[in-house]
Order: sequence, then C-alpha cells, then structure tokens
Amino acid sequence: MIGTALDIMSKVAPPRGAFVDHPVGRTFGPPHDRARNEAVLTKALAELPRFTRSGEIRDLHCGWQADGSRAWEDELRAEMLHDR
Repeated sequence: MIGTALDIMSKVAPPRGAFVDHPVGRTFGPPHDRARNEAVLTKALAELPRFTRSGEIRDLHCGWQADGSRAWEDELRAEMLHDR
C-alpha cells in the first residue's frame, strides 16, 4: 500500500506500506506530472525487497515541495474551500 496518511496507515497495518508526505488524493504527485508520478512508483517498487516484517511502513522520503515546507497544506485547503 502506498499512502499519504501515516497515522491511518499505522492503525490499519497493511502487510507492506510505503508512506509519501503528499496531500491526500495526490499520492503520486501533482496531476499530469508524469516524471514525478513515475518517480514515486519507482521508489515504492524499489522498497519491496527491503521489507522484513508484516505491518512495516517505510517512508519513501518524497516531500511535496523540494524545500520541505508544508505550504501545500494551506494551498490545498484554499483550493478545496474555493468551490464551496
């Protein structure tokens, strides 16, 4: 399982989990950003042989923004509330 909500993933305990620090619903990156989408998938597949136990969750270290900021949270919130 590849997911963006580490707290939920920890409770569900998938057999193998890969965490990406992206907005919910944008697990593989921005829409239409094929290179980024493929990079996340490639990292997740590369982790498969490294899992050693059931329920393990590995951080793929894929941040949404290169500088590590969390500005995307406010941007996404504004985008979601815009159409209400």
